[in-house]
Amino acid sequence: MNTEWNLTSPDTLVDDLDYDFSVSEIVIDSFQAFRDQIYLPFLEKGQRTYYRGERINSLTRPLLPTIFRNRKALISPGAQYADITADSLLEFYKSQGAYYSLFCSAFGYAGKYHMYDLCAFSQHYISCSPLIDFTKSLYVALSFGLKGKSEFVDDGLLYTVEISDPDSYTNDIITAECWLNDYRVRVYDLPKGSHELSSIPRTSPDAHLIDIASNDRMKFQQGVFLLLDQFTLINQLYLTRNVRSSFRITKYILNKDVCPELTALVEKMAPWYSFSNLLDIGNGIRTAIDYKRVEL
Repeated sequence: MNTEWNLTSPDTLVDDLDYDFSVSEIVIDSFQAFRDQIYLPFLEKGQRTYYRGERINSLTRPLLPTIFRNRKALISPGAQYADITADSLLEFYKSQGAYYSLFCSAFGYAGKYHMYDLCAFSQHYISCSPLIDFTKSLYVALSFGLKGKSEFVDDGLLYTVEISDPDSYTNDIITAECWLNDYRVRVYDLPKGSHELSSIPRTSPDAHLIDIASNDRMKFQQGVFLLLDQFTLINQLYLTRNVRSSFRITKYILNKDVCPELTALVEKMAPWYSFSNLLDIGNGIRTAIDYKRVEL
């Protein structure tokens, strides 16, 4: 259920802070803290947890679907906002030159009631979809965030997601298609300080997790998608409060001094998921074979 912005609510202070999961931030300032709070729970595999790594902890990089990185392209000239729906998503992809027809000829029909494959492909190959990448593997998330580096200027970022509402998770394609068919996000792109900001009803997303691998690369990376739906996006901000009714999303700030040890951890424990192997399945498999031979 969506919650409108209410300036008289006793929860206003929490709402004011509750952007991009800022009220759930945890700083990891030592390898021991990482081991105890993140790594050991991952090794136990007793809970359904998903991960996403980010290169840098910055307010300019919120947890946001890629299609909203260029909001001006979604809003008609002179309009104050746009409602992004299954219909407008489809029209957007059709407007990208020959992209839509190429997709259909290579992978099959895509339409309003058959959107998942198109959105999944678009996320991975043109970085533009309503989906957000997560993974079942902590090693994969760390590699995407750390980029294989051994020196860091900025702190890193790791999101974890634990499901609290089983109805918000699916590995069924029909359910995923229904979620996308009902998709609706109202997008505003207003100048800072605009007097209209205070009058806009603000809603927090419904959250869904889709566990359907659409290609070999996604299978190799143990990828899943987070779909945030039915919310208001104002510039790059949206309330995150309602997401917690379906998921527990935690935002870990990885101290830059710890990051080299985390890169080394991936290289030691799962070198097939090192950053250089993530987009090269063949090389990743060869690395895994060599690693096994060394262990034997």
